[in-house]
Amino acid sequence: MTLALAQPLTVFLTPEAHQYAGQFAAEQATPEKGKQVYLNTLAVVAVQTYLKWINIQTAIDKSDCWNPGSRAIFNVADLVLPNIGKLECRPVLPGEKEFYLPPEVTENRIGYLAVQFGEDLNQVQLLGFVSGRKIEQFQESISLTEIDSLDILIDEIDWCQKFINLRQWFAGILQTEWQPSELLPGTNMRSSRTTTSESEVPTISCGKIINWGSGATQRSIVFMVKVTAKFEEEEEGIDVCVRLYPADESLYLPPDIQLKILDESGISCMEAETREKDDWIQLEFGCKTKEQFTIEMSLGDQLIRENFVV
Repeated sequence: MTLALAQPLTVFLTPEAHQYAGQFAAEQATPEKGKQVYLNTLAVVAVQTYLKWINIQTAIDKSDCWNPGSRAIFNVADLVLPNIGKLECRPVLPGEKEFYLPPEVTENRIGYLAVQFGEDLNQVQLLGFVSGRKIEQFQESISLTEIDSLDILIDEIDWCQKFINLRQWFAGILQTEWQPSELLPGTNMRSSRTTTSESEVPTISCGKIINWGSGATQRSIVFMVKVTAKFEEEEEGIDVCVRLYPADESLYLPPDIQLKILDESGISCMEAETREKDDWIQLEFGCKTKEQFTIEMSLGDQLIRENFVV
């Protein structure tokens, strides 16, 4: 069978990369685990090198593969892209026609980059990229015939910068301007992350400050989003609660703020509007995995939209 692959890109690995890989591998309990960690580390460093070439910021020290406990327990080769998400860098050994997806890497990934190893470990080939949005739940592997060009990675990063992935919040990845609720003013909808018993599901609340108007008439409002994981038969999703409340000393929100939920087609499916002396306003709804929606807020001529994906 002939594999119809995108044009691969060769990346040379430095002695420093092998030093890290050797150090991390030596920490492992078995030779097999040591080999896995060695290759995972080289794959991540190779992808980091490529992203530096194209001026995409990375935070390798924030990745699970750089954490001694995480790499000892899990088969992870993740690379954190600040304010964007995690990119999984999966090693491909000589002769392999697909690469394995450990269960721990099938969620909270913006995508998967195939890193081809040969007999010479001083260089690798970046074969291509697969968006995490294409991966089915519980998928165990990706065929090399299914990968796209590396150019698609750039498109995916652009997409991720336009959409906030709510599942990444459970992994502690927050986008620019978003903060855990306890760091925001006020006491409305406070709990940032809760899981109080085995019978309860994870919940996290994050928000940002929105400034309406300008000058003496400017008002500061907290835009809070609370997400709760839900688990149903054969399908996962989340429940979402969107709330606005005053961030300044005012007791009430400005009247006539319109809050809308738009579906993937841009059609309004829920909406609410503030009245005189409303101290908060909210909408609640449920979403399925990979579903996209937009939260739209407007007051007079000012319009703000935030795009989300589950």
